[in-house]
Amino acid sequence: MNLRPVSIFSSMRFTEPQWDRLRRVAPSAQIRQVPAGDPPAIGPDVGDAEIAIVDGNHNFDPALTPNLRWVQLASAGVNLLLGKELWQSDLPICNASGIQVRAMAEWAFATILALRHRLPYLRERQSQHVWLPGDLGGHSLGDLWGDTLGVVGYGSIGREVGRLGKAFGMRLVATMVGADQPEDTDYILPGAGDPDGSLPDLLAEPDYLDALLAESDVVVLSVPSTPATYHLINEERLRLMRPGALLVNLSRGTAIDEGALARALSENWISGAALDVTEVEPLPGDSPLWDQENLILTPHISWLSPGYYERLMDLFAENVRRHLAGEPLVNVVSRPLAF
Repeated sequence: MNLRPVSIFSSMRFTEPQWDRLRRVAPSAQIRQVPAGDPPAIGPDVGDAEIAIVDGNHNFDPALTPNLRWVQLASAGVNLLLGKELWQSDLPICNASGIQVRAMAEWAFATILALRHRLPYLRERQSQHVWLPGDLGGHSLGDLWGDTLGVVGYGSIGREVGRLGKAFGMRLVATMVGADQPEDTDYILPGAGDPDGSLPDLLAEPDYLDALLAESDVVVLSVPSTPATYHLINEERLRLMRPGALLVNLSRGTAIDEGALARALSENWISGAALDVTEVEPLPGDSPLWDQENLILTPHISWLSPGYYERLMDLFAENVRRHLAGEPLVNVVSRPLAF
């Protein structure tokens, strides 16, 4: 515990019990909370704070905040800050990677299992009061045991997806930058993920992507939004996938060419897909994706869970503790982003 006064600004709306979690490590913290809208102009509100915690789209000009030492984001993604004043500054930016992994990985497998066992089709038949055990449209596409799970982007979320995949008895193939150094250096929830990177049967650099697509029965995308990942999954790569394969995207919508995906689903190049993100959000009403029967679409909510803000505060408190102790911060985002 450090008794040095530290000035903290928050554009997020935390409860007093949540702030009490931070006061356990910084009891003398001076906290100013000014909840901001979207998009905000919060620079003047940050003022003379030493530390700020803001949402992932709360950009401001650090020239207005000369005492600021680092910024904690409430989101894992930083794509909404790219090219803006905060991103272009020298201030360390820490993201919230690691706190949402359980909810997102469970969402991924909820959709994988629903598609594999035809639950959307069966739910529709239920609404029609139809009971036909011989209806092949409702028969399972097979269990996951022994199938190959391909995780594109073996970061915090990808590792928890991989851990659940191994629990289902799947072979795990994954890609990441720096595959020769597989340890997870981000914030890790107890019991989550793959801290030492030992779970994959094969862990490779991103240039292994084409081979991963060709050998995987289920492909899960967990990559940042960067120029290198824009339309990473295009028509050519969709055609590399197995006809019975499933594609799941819980990272950023820009990673998939949606026109190519709509054709892949309607023409059965692949068996199905699940998207929690789209290139434009909300998804335009005229998008052909809305009408794909073999697609599960949710409105960017896979990360939501009742304990999100408690875990965010735990991460923030740990970084405040490290700051006061002169230790390296956790989840510092590299600039430029790597894929």
